[in-house]
Amino acid sequence: MQNINESWLTWFNDLANYPIVENFVYIFADGPILFLPVFLVAMWLYHTHINKDQEKRHNLMFIFYACVVWFILSFIVKQFFDFDRPESYLEATGKLLMSHVPDASFPSDHATVSVAFLTSLFLANYKRIWLIFLPFVVVMNLSRIIAWVHWPFDIIAGTIVGIVASYITFKYIKKNKLVKRFNLFIIKLLRYIKL
Repeated sequence: MQNINESWLTWFNDLANYPIVENFVYIFADGPILFLPVFLVAMWLYHTHINKDQEKRHNLMFIFYACVVWFILSFIVKQFFDFDRPESYLEATGKLLMSHVPDASFPSDHATVSVAFLTSLFLANYKRIWLIFLPFVVVMNLSRIIAWVHWPFDIIAGTIVGIVASYITFKYIKKNKLVKRFNLFIIKLLRYIKL
């Protein structure tokens, strides 16, 4: 299994020999993750002040909850698996494009949160916006492999955990009456303070 991981990593990292790919990696390995909170805040303000759609605000809260669930699931998985990042494992064999804190790499937090967000967009019927975010999420996660900060299996595992987190959120948590009441309280509170 590790041989497949190493060969895929090497193949992706070899793409960094092309200057255009290397420049893309510098921009896209971390940049797109910043759009997640920007999107949530912008859409919240839009549905609060312009569109005034309470159902959309509820869905935005569940997109946020999916991003909390991914954190919990990822934390649990990391208690059972502890893999070094490629940069510390294969120091002299690849082209390191970014330095990273040498913490556990499995599953990838970037992959998990971005896929949880992306899947939640789809489940919340933001399908056009989902199509806009899809290429950025794919490029970001591939860039993390090319940059030598994640193994391919880290990204695959992060993708699975992100999908599971969204599914749990929209299939089970969204139906919970206590959560619905909590959402109404938050919406009223934020309306009171003009958010």
